[in-house]
Amino acid sequence: MKCLLAFLSILFTGYALKAQVNSARIDVIDYEIEINLSDSTNRIKVVERIHCNVQERSGGLNFDLVAQDDTGRGMKVDYVLIGADTIPFKHINDQLQIDQSFIPENGVVFMELRFSGIPVDGLIISQNKFGDRTFFGDNWPDRAHNWFACVDHPSDKATVSFEVQAPKKYDVVAVGELLKVYEIGNDRMCFFKSNVPLPTKVMVVGIADFSFDNLFSGSGVPISNAIYSKESPKVHEDMKVASDVLDFLESIISRYEFHELENVQSTTRYGGMENAGCIFYDENAFNGRSNGESLIAHEISHQWFGNSATESDWQHIWLSEGFATYFANLYMRSKHGETAFDEQLAKDRRKVIQFSKNYDHPIVDTNYSELESLLNANSYEKGSWVLHMLHNELGDSLFKDCMKEYYKRFRLSNASTVDLQNVIEQVTGRNLSVFFNQWLYSSGHPVLKIEPKMNREKTVLRIEQVQAQDHFVFPLKILLELKNGELSEYVLNISERKEEFVLQTGSKVVGFKVDPETDLLFELVK
Repeated sequence: MKCLLAFLSILFTGYALKAQVNSARIDVIDYEIEINLSDSTNRIKVVERIHCNVQERSGGLNFDLVAQDDTGRGMKVDYVLIGADTIPFKHINDQLQIDQSFIPENGVVFMELRFSGIPVDGLIISQNKFGDRTFFGDNWPDRAHNWFACVDHPSDKATVSFEVQAPKKYDVVAVGELLKVYEIGNDRMCFFKSNVPLPTKVMVVGIADFSFDNLFSGSGVPISNAIYSKESPKVHEDMKVASDVLDFLESIISRYEFHELENVQSTTRYGGMENAGCIFYDENAFNGRSNGESLIAHEISHQWFGNSATESDWQHIWLSEGFATYFANLYMRSKHGETAFDEQLAKDRRKVIQFSKNYDHPIVDTNYSELESLLNANSYEKGSWVLHMLHNELGDSLFKDCMKEYYKRFRLSNASTVDLQNVIEQVTGRNLSVFFNQWLYSSGHPVLKIEPKMNREKTVLRIEQVQAQDHFVFPLKILLELKNGELSEYVLNISERKEEFVLQTGSKVVGFKVDPETDLLFELVK
């Protein structure tokens, strides 16, 4: 998703506005959003049409939309239409509320509303590093309702179109395919349409003075890289790697889902934001020296995991961030080799261990304080490590089969951690409840104390798990260095808190290494 904690520098700006938790009462089918922007004011004018199904009429029709406050920030609604009728409404606690009596009997609603105001957040109107005015949607996690009415939760996915009116001097990018451009006086109108259902967190527009570089992936997907016109053209070179990333991910997961891929320099909150087919990167993310390859790989991985196959609720965010982190690592291995891959895994492991000392929560975290707090090493690096251990557990071919099947079943939809487990167990015929329970639903990791006793013919290893949490079950590789110069590898199946293993070596052991191939998330203590 969003913004990767592993790769970005996050600018935390507190906000108290929170969208509704989706109760599945309202299923939005489509949003049509006409937005008018100008240079004379930060005030936006919006006409929005929403097609939705109301599955339970008794609660009325409620949409998330930030209401205008005493300072004039937020949105003031002028009217609401259902069909041809003007409908009374209430706009309270950032909820646009319509009484159930105005909902058609069949529950199918075609609604139009008009509103205007200065966005509190979500649509960032500011200046870029060159002092030029810019406008960027920045919706994650539930900030879209600062600038358009919606069900602002990842479980409610819909198609979307944007009709953007802005001064001619600006270029416009957005999710979806650009279908029409025309001029009205000193303004330009650009019409975009996404036929792929999306969560609101990745429905965005971007308006700035851009320079474009166009290319194609190996499978023919159009790729457009947009940087500020005053930026060094060398930054375009950093972005060209997107075609290699796209080719790799299509080869191991599935075809790319969206019409094109845009990589856009932006002035927003996060270092990278995976908006569907229209990725925004921090304005300082690239320097023209090929520095952003892993960031690009992470954000493009989100196009499959997070944008198409979307987490059903926030506690399952690792299905976005952990997946994007691991598949970016797999891409980097394909490009730069096994050593670089192992070094990244070791770096990620150190980060997970350090993070765990101050945050004793599982990856599937139902006790978080606020949504931004989920942008942490559990969701990113530990989630990635879980996939790496699963990869080792299943083997390369079976792991890829599982990932392809998971994506096939949940593309354009939503999934939970239970859904992932069910798919993997069905594909493999294996019961993985122990694996999922200890790595995803429980906190911590194995903390190992290993005491070796070595003599001429054998080595005895006493292994104790000393973490506060319950003991883990896992395979542990040990590499022994023998006096005769040979190396001997053993796989120990750890299943108890304290165990002793006798290894027959036939030669004196002069040294040993734990986890020589970087396969296990663990901590070693003396």
